[in-house]
Amino acid sequence: MLYRLILANTIHGIRFDRATKMKVPVAAQNFLELLEKSELLTGSQIKKVRERLKIPDTATARETAKALVQGRVLTPFQAERLLEGRYRGLVIDGYRIREVLGFGGMGCVFIAEHQNESRKVALKVLSSEHALDAGMLARMKLEAIAGMRLNHPNIIRTYRMDTTGAVHFLVMELFRGITLHELVALYGALKWPVVCDIALQAAAALKAAHAQGIIHRDIKPANFLIDQNGVTRILDFGLAMIKDVPEEEFSLSMVFGHDCLGTPDYIAPEQSLDSRRVDARADIYSLGATLYVALTAHVPFPDKSNKAKLEAHRSKRPKNVCQLRPEIPSEIGAIIAKMLEKDPAKRFQSADELADAVRPHAQRTSIQFDFRELVTLRAKQAKAKVEQSGKKPSGQRSSITSTSGWLREGSLQIAERTDSFSQSETPAIRQPEPHRMRAEPVHSVPTTSIRSTTFSGPVPVGWRLQMLGTRRRVALVKARTSIGSEHGADVLLLRDGGVDSLQCWLEYDGLHWKLHQESKTLPTYVNGTVEALCTLRHGSKITFGGKTGVRLVSLPQIAKNRKRLMASIIGLIVILTGGGLAWWLLSLFQVF
Repeated sequence: MLYRLILANTIHGIRFDRATKMKVPVAAQNFLELLEKSELLTGSQIKKVRERLKIPDTATARETAKALVQGRVLTPFQAERLLEGRYRGLVIDGYRIREVLGFGGMGCVFIAEHQNESRKVALKVLSSEHALDAGMLARMKLEAIAGMRLNHPNIIRTYRMDTTGAVHFLVMELFRGITLHELVALYGALKWPVVCDIALQAAAALKAAHAQGIIHRDIKPANFLIDQNGVTRILDFGLAMIKDVPEEEFSLSMVFGHDCLGTPDYIAPEQSLDSRRVDARADIYSLGATLYVALTAHVPFPDKSNKAKLEAHRSKRPKNVCQLRPEIPSEIGAIIAKMLEKDPAKRFQSADELADAVRPHAQRTSIQFDFRELVTLRAKQAKAKVEQSGKKPSGQRSSITSTSGWLREGSLQIAERTDSFSQSETPAIRQPEPHRMRAEPVHSVPTTSIRSTTFSGPVPVGWRLQMLGTRRRVALVKARTSIGSEHGADVLLLRDGGVDSLQCWLEYDGLHWKLHQESKTLPTYVNGTVEALCTLRHGSKITFGGKTGVRLVSLPQIAKNRKRLMASIIGLIVILTGGGLAWWLLSLFQVF
């Protein structure tokens, strides 16, 4: 029977995936046929590549894909897509899609290169679900107009907006940077001279935009990119107000309403009341809230609901950054407080004024991160988002954009690697050198606003952490359980086992357990791979630098597995003995 099922699902070297209803290639020939259909390579190019790499007819699709990746003919992203049977969309209007660069509310951003050009670009593609969405099209057009007008070293350039009829896309400058959002989520609060330098560069960018009559209206950490030299650039003008483009502003108002465009954690009070009647000072307020997060790893008002956040921006004062981090000079605290004044007349009146205030405190420094690993991490996010996109939307429109998944529900969402051929175990982001990134760890400031769970219900019974090499098990009874080597950790392990005082913690989100890395010096391994955050399953093995480790187990799952094993044994006995002994065992073990 099993043989028949395999035969029924595999015809002429192609396996039909029931979940995706796509033709998944099994043999080399079928993989290469999909490659030609994708238009990444022509038939003659494929023939030459096959001869050069000596790919035999007997090779499997996966072996062929691996050879093409190792031969630098395909990227891991392209190979994985083809192995899934997805060949459409790998070439858009002559641009070859190489890999995922990031994603947002409108769709995905890819690293791409044109067949007739040598440079690589960022290709922002509107997702198919938004292809006929007037609001999203208006946002993309606004981003294109602003990006093409603004030629400034601290703003991401847009070269053109175009469509193939089925796909709308932007061709943009490729800037190899980490977002300020990612930086804070991974490392916590930054050193104040670095933050002041980011503020100085942001002020220069905003000065250029405001001079062109462009108000960004969505300044937030996720919209800042920082490269390894510390150069900062602003991106995403999709909610911008442009003085001489009233028709797009009208489109946004018709779709989203005019009362509140922006992101709740960073929106200026007057913008939350009427987004059409704002000026440059609204961007200065949002920049103040952004710098507040960079300095403290807290949003100014960590309320749960958007309504409460908006009301707080209108009526409450956040704690001064110096209260949360006493080492920050009072002058810096005063600058942030002035940026966050409720009354626009009391803020800095221009980006120039702000630049003059922060310039004496700014210090440029290098930022240590691995761009290749960062792109891999973002691809995991994109893949997870695609897998969840089958959920039906609520049907409600909102002009309020979220603060991005990485800050909304706790650091980074990391799924399995999309680069199946990578042998690297380098952490997704390399740890920064302490003298370059931070003066010292900010132990006095809790990070619950960044890394808090939204789950408040009971934890399912039966989950345990079993110590490796022993029979000892620790029950998981809290939605957040810390692991470390000092008192205060929920699960204590020996320090000489490669465990920091607070190594990591496990969080239950209502569906799954997730591991969050906490130590800045000692790595955490999940099933042998270094992880900063990942979803855990029954049987996941968590180890550290030494021999110390634990395994996550579910007692109900163990019981279920035992029953399945017993049922298999009894089934075998039925075959061998004719059934008599089997029925006696069934009644004895009460399998059914």
